[in-house]
Amino acid sequence: MKQNNPAKALRAFKVGFIKGLTTGGRLLCVMLPIYLVVVFLTYTPVIAFLQERLAPVMRVFSLPGDAAIPIVTGFFSDEYGVVAAMSGFNFGAAQITTIAMIILCFHSIPLEAAVGRQIGFNPAKYTVYRFVMAIVTGVLVGWLTGLLYGGADSLPTALAPSGSAAETLSVFAWAPGDPGANPWIVMGSEMLRGSLSVVLSLARVIVPLMIVIEFLLAYKLVERFTAKLGWLRRILGISKDALLPLLIGLLMGVTYGAGTLMEINKRTPLSTRDFTLIGVFLYACHGIIETSILFAVAGGNVFFICIVRLAIALLVTFVAARLPRFAK
Repeated sequence: MKQNNPAKALRAFKVGFIKGLTTGGRLLCVMLPIYLVVVFLTYTPVIAFLQERLAPVMRVFSLPGDAAIPIVTGFFSDEYGVVAAMSGFNFGAAQITTIAMIILCFHSIPLEAAVGRQIGFNPAKYTVYRFVMAIVTGVLVGWLTGLLYGGADSLPTALAPSGSAAETLSVFAWAPGDPGANPWIVMGSEMLRGSLSVVLSLARVIVPLMIVIEFLLAYKLVERFTAKLGWLRRILGISKDALLPLLIGLLMGVTYGAGTLMEINKRTPLSTRDFTLIGVFLYACHGIIETSILFAVAGGNVFFICIVRLAIALLVTFVAARLPRFAK
């Protein structure tokens, strides 16, 4: 057995490496086109139009009108885009926390819906679910942070977005000979840099992740690990094979959880119930470490962004697991 260990380890590494490349390639085929479309839209009046129309709605969450800008931005992009959008405004801690909690329920919708479709999630169903979760969470956290911070920085201060949105370069407003920056060149440069970043970021995580999963499976460590978390599986109502992709998604995000789910499902096909409950949990709470740190650094309350978010996901999944029709 000891003599076979090096050969077994080498085989696990090779298989994991190849699967990492193939899984990453499949995800990239979905991610890159949507990423390019999103970048293009930021250079058109579409997002600015949505920001203006949605500004009055921000009052429901005890937010100023300017909060519509990072929230709408988050619909099309990831958390980093939201933090960048917030940086142009003087939001308080309560407002940043509320924006973060809304966005973490409802962000990167075109991209994550497309990724979800690849693994069997119903895009329309889960988009509606995330939208409802974002509203409920936003109202609840807006009220709670208002109490926590005395309401001083959570009251609406404006009804219309302001800042640099109107000054953004537009591919429709620019004409040849204009002395200003050529938005097509700027946009093309951003698309190129962003595409390379997406490819490198995905390869940097998904390939090592597939190798680790292969080692876990080869040495039967998954069985030992999941056996110790039987209490969590019972709370969430999922099978032992569904636990690993759920935990990967919780720690690293939907994209990496999807890659893990693809691989696990090939080996041991999961039930529709497992897929549904994984979706319910991950679309309420995923990538918890990175996002909590990101918004905490931006000025949000890490307790709400991490602990409250996790508690909401556990509660919603617990309830869903006990509703047979919902979990079918």
